Amino acid sequence: MIPRGKLYISNKDLFTGIYYCFTDYFKPQKVDIAEQNTSKLFCLSLRTGFDLVLSALNFPDGSEILVTDINIPDMFRIITAHNLIPIPLPVNKQTLNVSPANLESAITPATKAILITHLFGGIIETDEINAIARKHNLIVFEDCAQAYAGSAYEGNPTSDVAMFSFGLIKTNTAIRGAVINIKNPALYEDVLNRSEQYKKQDVSSFLNKLFKVLLIKLINTKTVYTAFYHLVKAAGKDFDEVLASFTRGFPGDDIFKQIRYRPCLPNNKLLRKKLSNFGMNSIVARKQLANDILPHLPDNSKIGMLNTKHTYWVLPIETGDPQKLISFLRSNGFDASQKASSLIKLSAPSTIPNPEDLLLENIVYLPAYPAMRKKDRNKLVQLLISYELTAN
Repeated sequence: MIPRGKLYISNKDLFTGIYYCFTDYFKPQKVDIAEQNTSKLFCLSLRTGFDLVLSALNFPDGSEILVTDINIPDMFRIITAHNLIPIPLPVNKQTLNVSPANLESAITPATKAILITHLFGGIIETDEINAIARKHNLIVFEDCAQAYAGSAYEGNPTSDVAMFSFGLIKTNTAIRGAVINIKNPALYEDVLNRSEQYKKQDVSSFLNKLFKVLLIKLINTKTVYTAFYHLVKAAGKDFDEVLASFTRGFPGDDIFKQIRYRPCLPNNKLLRKKLSNFGMNSIVARKQLANDILPHLPDNSKIGMLNTKHTYWVLPIETGDPQKLISFLRSNGFDASQKASSLIKLSAPSTIPNPEDLLLENIVYLPAYPAMRKKDRNKLVQLLISYELTAN
C-alpha cells in the first residue's frame, strides 16, 4: 500500500539529533544558543509562541479575535483560555483566503486582533487584510504552520506576528520546534523574557521522539506499511487513530502543561541546522507532483486552485462521499484519509456570506508525496478518473 505521506527529515538528520542528545548528556552546555536577531523567537511549538504572545499582549477579557474558521483545536483553545472570543470567518474553497469584506464587516469595538491561517500549503494574499488591520489598529497574526517555504515566504512584512511550525509532520521538520517572527521590538523582548521563565524540555523526551521517528520511517516503507495496515485492521482497530497516536504532537486534554516549555538544546540545534540547510527542492518537487495529478481531476473537486502561491504541503480534494472514495483507493493500494490533519471548523455567523465555503467533512487527503514514483502517480490519477466516472 502507498503510504499517505513521508516525513521531511532524513536519517542523517535524525542521527545528528541523537548525537546532539548524547553530547548534551555527557558534556552539557550551560548557556543557551543566543538568539540570532531581535525578531525571531525559537519555541517548543507554534502553540507555545502563540500562547506567549497573547500573554504579553494581555487583551482585556472578552476581547474578540477574528480567525480563519479552520485550524487545529488547540489554537482556538488557547484563545478561549486567555478569556478571548474567536470570531470565525469562512475560508474560500478556491483561494483559501478569507474575504476582506467579511473581515471588515465583522470588526467591532471589542476586536483586538486577526489570526490568519495559511492552509494546506497555500500562501494567501494578506495585503488587503493587513491594510484593514492597520486602519482599525488591530494586531495581525499569521499562522504559517502548513505553509513553510524557506526564504520564499517569511510572512507579510506588515504582519505583527508570523508563526512557523517544525513539528513532526511539517515541512522541514525538526521533530519539535517553531519560529515566531515578531515585528515590534518591545513585544519581542516581552515575549522572550516570558519564554525564558519556562523550564527546558527534557532531553530524554526529545531523544525518545527521535527514536520513535526512526520507527515511523521504517513503518512508512511500502512493504512494512502494507503489513502494518492489515495487522491493525485484523486487530479491529481504527487505522487512522493508530497512526494519529504516532504523530500527535501534544496528546491529552491539558495542552498548557505540555507546551509551556522551552526547547532543549539538542532540539534547538537540530532546528537551526534544518533551517540553515533548507533548500527549495522539496517545494519544487511538490509543485510538480500537484501538476502531475490535479489537472486530470474535475475542477469542482480541487481545493485552492486559484491560490497563486501554493506549495502543496498536502493534496486535499473534495468529494460528495469521502468514505466511499477512501475505501475505493485503499482497496487499490493507496492509503487515502480524512484524518491526515487534526483541523476542525468553527461555525461562522449566519450573517457572513460564504458562497465558496470550504467544507472539511467533504475533504479527502490523497496519498501523494514527492518521492512517489511516476508509475504510482499515473495509477492514482487513473483510479481517480475511474472513480469519478463510476460515481457520476
